[in-house]
Amino acid sequence: MANLKKALSENVEGNFFVDTSCINCGVSRHYAPEIFGDSGTHAFVKKQPQNAKDEFAAKQALLACPTASIGVREKKDLTSARNSFPMQMAKDVYINGFNHRNSYGAHSYFIKSHSGNWLIDSPRFISALVKSFEEMGGIQYIFLTHRDDVCDARRYAQYFGAKRIIHKRDSDVQKDAEVILEDEEAHRIELGEIHFTPGHTRGHLVLLWDAKYLFTGDHFAWISNLNRFGSFRNACWYSWERQIESVQKMEVFQEVEWIFPGHGKWGRIDTGQFPEIIKKSVQWMLSVQ
Repeated sequence: MANLKKALSENVEGNFFVDTSCINCGVSRHYAPEIFGDSGTHAFVKKQPQNAKDEFAAKQALLACPTASIGVREKKDLTSARNSFPMQMAKDVYINGFNHRNSYGAHSYFIKSHSGNWLIDSPRFISALVKSFEEMGGIQYIFLTHRDDVCDARRYAQYFGAKRIIHKRDSDVQKDAEVILEDEEAHRIELGEIHFTPGHTRGHLVLLWDAKYLFTGDHFAWISNLNRFGSFRNACWYSWERQIESVQKMEVFQEVEWIFPGHGKWGRIDTGQFPEIIKKSVQWMLSVQ
């Protein structure tokens, strides 16, 4: 729980606060951009909720925060916010909340499918989410975009009897994964297309679901400080050159309507716009080599 004695001085006066344990992962601003600001090194409360909608978003941010750095001076009922996760984002696509510290607060997602549900990367393993996943039909596959965001995937796999999917080049963190991809070819499982996108890590993967929904892990996202979609130059652990190549090959995904990243903000785009977004992203990436 957040510690009021360690509350940051930047917080505006009021019930919600952020303490010094914040790692500035951006999660609070993704859920409640009207409430939380960015100092450059940490989040802080820039405005207290003024209505029920703002307060609900602040509660969601509190629950999603991976380091429990958001607190309240006077106790709040979090039941409705807790029950809002997984939260529907698009048809059959949900965001899980309850981000994990071990992934530096990366988002994870859930896909509801008649042929078996998917978990995309891993949130914290907590009873509220387990219950929700059970009510939605369980989990058949756990798609792991890369080595950084596996977190509690093993626990979810064991509980639901799910099959974890990861690339061999990142599989040392999940050696017992049920499906380890070994080549660089695209793989199709039901409505999902798995594409090999090395760069951020050696074995990074993205998932294109039903041609419309792209789950990008740490490969590609909306970058708020650049006000554009792109990749994280300062968080490329393997090869920026390979990442440029990997981004460029996504230009063929012409029907993408939603981009769901691990880090960075999710975003919706007009159908047919994605190839142009990729072209501009590659131009920028080449300019900052």
